[in-house]
Amino acid sequence: MSDRSPDEESRSEEGAVIRPAQPEDLPAVMALLRPFMEAQQLLMRTQDEVASLLEHGFVAESSGQVVGFAAVEVYSRKMAEIQCLAVRPQQRRQGLGRQLILRCVERARELGVREVMAITASESLFMSCGFHYSLPGQKKALFITP
Repeated sequence: MSDRSPDEESRSEEGAVIRPAQPEDLPAVMALLRPFMEAQQLLMRTQDEVASLLEHGFVAESSGQVVGFAAVEVYSRKMAEIQCLAVRPQQRRQGLGRQLILRCVERARELGVREVMAITASESLFMSCGFHYSLPGQKKALFITP
């Protein structure tokens, strides 16, 4: 990882700024996430749920518009999860998703979290950021719909 703090701004090669999310970003983040939620590409979330993610969230901003978002939800010092990764289709394939993921991982590391998980349909993107299907020789995530 880098020596940069997750609280600093960084710029992509295409000029987009990756920065910590702020409370005033909520309307723009909701507008970004809404089409992904409606298409069932992200879990449906209320505005209050997204607002709570902003504390450990990051936005990608281009020409003054939020074009990407991701957050790390910290469950405990043992476990956190990458939540709500979304990049506008027009800005994909520019490395923004990867940068957002890495900033979330940096934040988790800064907070002393031991494991970060992701539930995703973008396996190759997360694997390129160092994620694996399970911890070596240990755990696998299992799910049930009650």
